[in-house]
Amino acid sequence: MNGRTELCWKDCLFLIIAAFFFVGCIASAHRSGKTLDPGQFSLSASYLCAENWDEPSDDPVQLIAYDTRFGVKRGLDMGIMHTWDVTSNNDNLFATIWGDFKVQLTNRGNATGKPIVSLGLMKGYVYDDRVQRHITSLPLTLSIPLSETVTPYLAYRHELVGKDFLPSDLGDPRRTFLAGVEIHLRKEMVRKWTPKLGLCIGTFNSLAGGEGDRAVLLNLGLTLDLPKKAR
Repeated sequence: MNGRTELCWKDCLFLIIAAFFFVGCIASAHRSGKTLDPGQFSLSASYLCAENWDEPSDDPVQLIAYDTRFGVKRGLDMGIMHTWDVTSNNDNLFATIWGDFKVQLTNRGNATGKPIVSLGLMKGYVYDDRVQRHITSLPLTLSIPLSETVTPYLAYRHELVGKDFLPSDLGDPRRTFLAGVEIHLRKEMVRKWTPKLGLCIGTFNSLAGGEGDRAVLLNLGLTLDLPKKAR
């Protein structure tokens, strides 16, 4: 049993390192407010499309992201993510590295019908020489599990975008509103990864903060959670 556990941890560590070095800005919105169990790992790939609300374009911003998360303790998990900008002729302009923490404040047992409130802190860095922006995001998420496999959610993200690691201008935020659902494609099983599908739609006031280029977004993600009993 110890050998299997050691192997599992080594495999998961390798996956985390691979995810960080080889695989955004507003991606990861397809996850609900639930946190992972202590010691539990999760991997996810997602696609996001953002379209200007006032002046629709034939080529909206499109992002591909790959992220991994780890349950630190009950009600607390953390994650890392890399986002590629695959928009035509953008040359990966909005490629972003992310790190974040999420705290589940209520219903940590994920009981059906009871609200889950979660708060988070996300730090992102858009590293292209033409942009080079730091993003500080404070997400608030309300989720209500309707069953063991279906969890709809609403979320608000207050985001500050600037050239400095610590935000200096607090009065010009990017405000993002999201509505989505997270669906288990099968119930959790012993020694089986649990696949989940996440889908959300939303709107934000500006890609860089402030007003002037409102946009709508669609985020679709596929997640694989390590089984809780296989730690």
